[in-house]
Amino acid sequence: MSIDTKLRQFLLAVLSITVFCSGCYLTRGVDQWSSTKRDLEKKILKNSDSYDAHYKLGTAYATRVDNFSMPYQFSIPYHWKKKFSRKAIFYLEEAIRIKPESAEAHLALGEVFGTHHINDGVGAIKHTVIAKKLSEKQKNTKGVVQAESNLRALSKKYFSFYLLGFSDIHIPGQL
Repeated sequence: MSIDTKLRQFLLAVLSITVFCSGCYLTRGVDQWSSTKRDLEKKILKNSDSYDAHYKLGTAYATRVDNFSMPYQFSIPYHWKKKFSRKAIFYLEEAIRIKPESAEAHLALGEVFGTHHINDGVGAIKHTVIAKKLSEKQKNTKGVVQAESNLRALSKKYFSFYLLGFSDIHIPGQL
């Protein structure tokens, strides 16, 4: 066999292995998502006031929009992104209803409101400001830094809303 033939066979073998492994990865992600979703929904059915289950399911839906893998490897349609984002909003709002002093739930909700498929500038800024104030109150430096970073991005994206005076927002449990 010539060197060209051996090189072609080697490259074909490497390509085949790569395609096989990527197919396994995509399938594993779909199975993992459905089992995680199913487990969290069962926890919510058992205990409708489970903060952890609502928060985890809300953040799972929010990250699923960005990490959605279609079998045919095309991008996710816009209406599906919006549907997943609405589900994320529902579960994160429930988590906040259960535990209003949760800075991470407010921060996650602000991020979902700020996505281009939801595009709710007022909601995004409001929940991010609440998350920042709660993180300051809880002495959570990482949360404060993340909220400030998100606020900088939101102030550029929603400049007119940002000037409305969101510093007057009261955090839960404060008069």
